[in-house]
Amino acid sequence: MLVFGHRGACGYLPENTIESMELAFELGADAVEFDVVFTKDGHGVIRHDMDLASTTDVLSHSFLSSRVDELTLEDILRLRAKERYPDGRTESAANDGKFFVPSLLQVLSNPNFDNRHLIIEIKSGDEAISSGLNPIEFIAQVLQDSNWQKRGMKITFEAFEFDFLKELKSQLGAGYKFVFLVAPDTVPDRAAGLEDSYLKEIAQNFDGISLAIPMVLVGDLVSKAKAMGLPVYIYTARVETAEGNVEKWFERLISTGVDGIFADQPDLVLKTVADLA
Repeated sequence: MLVFGHRGACGYLPENTIESMELAFELGADAVEFDVVFTKDGHGVIRHDMDLASTTDVLSHSFLSSRVDELTLEDILRLRAKERYPDGRTESAANDGKFFVPSLLQVLSNPNFDNRHLIIEIKSGDEAISSGLNPIEFIAQVLQDSNWQKRGMKITFEAFEFDFLKELKSQLGAGYKFVFLVAPDTVPDRAAGLEDSYLKEIAQNFDGISLAIPMVLVGDLVSKAKAMGLPVYIYTARVETAEGNVEKWFERLISTGVDGIFADQPDLVLKTVADLA
């Protein structure tokens, strides 16, 4: 059972910061996931939301917008990260203002990630293209500049956008893994669910599927996907949304038979895995 740090170790430090990612590895995570969105001048930066108000100090600056796609890389690099849920995560909120919002190049260039596995979720790739940007060309250049292969890094890409992820795979070529993200509201025909024909198409194009937790708690979706050769991952295990006892909740997630779990507190999920083993 693999355990991935979700946006780093965002249960303990502000999400999508280099410091949060480093902590996740220190806590034993098998890989670290983070999100990439694109500035108006075409640079990838590490944020989950297009609007920066809930996770940075952008409102304390004199920018005319709080949206990533209306700011430049230079603007973004002036920002400091803050905790998304300050009332529920006071330990993390105590670090508000300490850490920069990093660029994709800064993350990939960090020597502390040598010989590590990074899971890069690309957000709104189609939207970036429709705005006249070339996000895939940018990603390819950053990868080349980072010299990631010689540094022993492993890289997996994720996206909710099927055609974008397929094109990313086509242009980047061999050496990467590509995992398709699915949520209940992104299934093409929600009434029919994730049908075998769609699962087959995913299996033919990608190296795995990552599902929202509610999608695997009932039914046989995990076994069907695995029968088609798809590794299955789920998101997101976190203390704050556990149903009942936290450890029992993590045990329930593990018992679904998935290959990996994304977690805000990866150390706690790892402990449950170890206890069960």
